[in-house]
Amino acid sequence: MIFSGHAHGGLVRLLFVGGLIVPGQGFLPKYDAGKYEEGDSTLIVSRGLGNSVVPQRLFNRPEVVLVELLPASP
Repeated sequence: MIFSGHAHGGLVRLLFVGGLIVPGQGFLPKYDAGKYEEGDSTLIVSRGLGNSVVPQRLFNRPEVVLVELLPASP
């Protein structure tokens, strides 16, 4: 499991498209927010609570992610 720093989810988000612009990732980033799985790895990207250079979020609500780790079943 990989925990990533927040990507703000994009300064602007569109329904069915996701983040349009993410600081440090540019336009239409692949990993803007949410849970991604590849092979045996899981990546969780939080939209975070704050703002970036632009002090606005458009269609992009702040979030706190709670992950509960459980022991593997025998």
